[in-house]
Amino acid sequence: MELRGPRVVLRPFREDEIDAVWTARRAPDGFSAWTGRVDEAAFRRRLSRSGRFWNGRLDLAIESEGRLVGELDARQPSNALPPGVYEIGIALFGQDDRGRGLGGEAVELMTEYLFANGGAERVQASTAVDNVAMRRVLEKLGYACEGVMRGFMPSLAGRDDYALYGVTRRAWRERG
Repeated sequence: MELRGPRVVLRPFREDEIDAVWTARRAPDGFSAWTGRVDEAAFRRRLSRSGRFWNGRLDLAIESEGRLVGELDARQPSNALPPGVYEIGIALFGQDDRGRGLGGEAVELMTEYLFANGGAERVQASTAVDNVAMRRVLEKLGYACEGVMRGFMPSLAGRDDYALYGVTRRAWRERG
């Protein structure tokens, strides 16, 4: 599977990129708060299956200008979300790649794919309440903030509040 936009390609991870993803997740500004609780071997197996839905999850690399800049996933775990509902998550690894519109383009590509090909009726995403940049991206794409999940995400400081955003198939089609 490959999704192409003007500046971003969503594609399966290559075997030689898995170490870089693991390292990026463990960086101080990465996902170190919860990656430490993830079994590394299971993580590597999961990424080796990227590019196709496996056990309710689709993992994709974000490439820009011929290099790996981040990761994006779509999740629809059985018995966890209602049918037709997907949750997406995104991370851009380097500070230099943030704020350039790459994340927004990647989220837009995945959202469109899920509505057009995945049978989605709703796509949702969450982010830290203080992640103003990601919140702007979601709002610009037509996602609506539906509330704050208190103490949702484990963090180095304990647990962080996260804002939940969602967009329905109808709202996606009607957006300006």
